[in-house]
Parts: sequence; structure tokens; C-alpha cells
Amino acid sequence: MKDQLQYDGNANLDIATKSADINVCYIWDYHHCLPIATVKNAAYADIAYTSFEADGTGGWSVTGGGTNPGGTTGSASWSMHEATISKTGLTSTNTYIVSYWTSNGSAYSIAGTVSGYPIQGKRINGWSYFEHKITGVTSVSITGTGNIDELRLYPATAQMTTATYQPSVGISSACDADNRVTYYQYDSFNRLKVVLDQDHNVIKTYQYHTLGETVE
Repeated sequence: MKDQLQYDGNANLDIATKSADINVCYIWDYHHCLPIATVKNAAYADIAYTSFEADGTGGWSVTGGGTNPGGTTGSASWSMHEATISKTGLTSTNTYIVSYWTSNGSAYSIAGTVSGYPIQGKRINGWSYFEHKITGVTSVSITGTGNIDELRLYPATAQMTTATYQPSVGISSACDADNRVTYYQYDSFNRLKVVLDQDHNVIKTYQYHTLGETVE
């Protein structure tokens, strides 16, 4: 098989396939201008992601509810009041991961969740991480209460990394395959100022000086 590149209707790279290697898929948002998810070893029909930041829903179908300030990644989350978030077209013989952060103290009920799941991860600033492993279904549907953020769907054999942005400034958060978040802050000139870990501990700071300036 030859290397293949597939593009969406906005000329964004959707799928990169290399000879004797795994697929890499991309999800775009912010008016189709910025990549918000990179997924290794997955078919495009088997993935979805949103952090509820911009205009798109990242492959999810969202009805009801609305944007809520604050969240785990980016600056917004989604109110689940009278909301349904779903994804169809899955393969019943495949096993998938559905993960999210919620302001609830308990997980949502998702059909197809296997025994031993959902599992609960860290709780940070009032947000709890939950992960479901599901199989035997062709669709996923999420309903309930509270707020939801950083909602992912991908095959259990795949890896997803995600990002949110401050448009025209830069990346605001990056979330790795293990759902560890890194935050990025900028100064009044839109220059990167501080990098923080998921517990908001400072990892790096940046200072800018003019040529020839004396630094004390």
C-alpha cells in the first residue's frame, strides 16, 4: 500500500496513511482552521472529540444544553441540562473508549459499558475524570446533569491527543493520551508567558528582552 493523504472539504488533512504503518486521523475546529485532535491507529468513522470551545462538535451530535464558562481544557464546557450528546456509525464488534471530565461526582450511564467500567481518575478544581470502555453497540448516547468537558471517543487500540486554542494567539491547553493537561498563558503582547501542569504548578516561564537590554 502506498502512502495516502485524504483531505476534507476545507482542504484540511483528515487521514494520513503510510505504507506498513498505522493511520493518523485529525479533527479540525475553529471554523475548520485549527487541529483539535490527533488520533493514531483509528478509522475516521470511529473517533469524535470536542471541548466545546468553538463552532464545531468534532464528530459528536449535540442537541439541547448550552455553553458554560469554565472547564478542564479551554475556557468552556457544556451544560447537560436537557442535552443529548451522541455518535452513530460505530462497529458493534469493536471496543471503544469514551472519556470525559464532569462537574458531577459520579459518571454518566452509557449503554455498552463493559464490566469494571467506568473507572474514575483524578478530581481537579471540581472536575472529575471518568473513562468508559464500551462494546456491542453501533452508537453512543450521553444524557444527564451537570457540565461535561473534554469529551473523547476512540477505539481502545488507538491513542488520542487534543488541544484548545486562543484564536490568533496560540494554544491554550494540550491534553495527552493519558488525559494529562498542560496549560499555556500569554502576556499582553500575545507572547507565551507561563506553562503549567494539570495541577496548575508552573513548569516553565518566559521573559522577553530587547537587544542590548541589561537584565538584572
